[in-house]
Amino acid sequence: MKIFVLIAITASLACSRSGETADTTAAVPSDSVVAVTPDTSLSAAKTCGVTGAARLNEDGIGELKRGRPVSEVVGLCEVISDGQQQGQEGMMERVVVLQIAGETVRSIVQNDRIDRIQINTPRFRTADSLGVDTPLSRIASMRGAQFAPGEDGVYGFSPEHCGLSFRFSLPWRPPAGGQWTAAAIAREHGTAAVNRVIVIPCRR
Repeated sequence: MKIFVLIAITASLACSRSGETADTTAAVPSDSVVAVTPDTSLSAAKTCGVTGAARLNEDGIGELKRGRPVSEVVGLCEVISDGQQQGQEGMMERVVVLQIAGETVRSIVQNDRIDRIQINTPRFRTADSLGVDTPLSRIASMRGAQFAPGEDGVYGFSPEHCGLSFRFSLPWRPPAGGQWTAAAIAREHGTAAVNRVIVIPCRR
């Protein structure tokens, strides 16, 4: 759990809020996920609150919001699958996969509420156009930007978008050791692109 603790601490410093950025892309046991057959008579109505631009914010996307009961989300969004999957730390966790605006979105559930939301497509962007494919240099230029190592890459945070964690597939340790500063990582990897955005806990 060291990676989760380090990322959560850094996110808290960057935003004056708490967060965690667990990545959950480990192999999925084939018998642990229940595929949900969409009700075609209702699918047209289940837009998940997205009818125009698919806006990403610190709470989530449309009606898919952190902290919302899964029972409410299921009634508003089209569910592709719902079941137990193995997370990065080897722990089993409940994962609900939804289809929103023609894209699949993965959400992790804790205590029957949406806990984290993973965005892997550039379809969903913030009001200022941040999302998957955004260059690292832009994240680094934001006020108070900080970067923290994760087991699978480096994560960027900023108070301007607290509640969002931007992942980059980069070496987690700077060449000379120590820590990545915004200036140093932009100088070395400014053209690297965000390959995942995670909606994480955030307190004002």
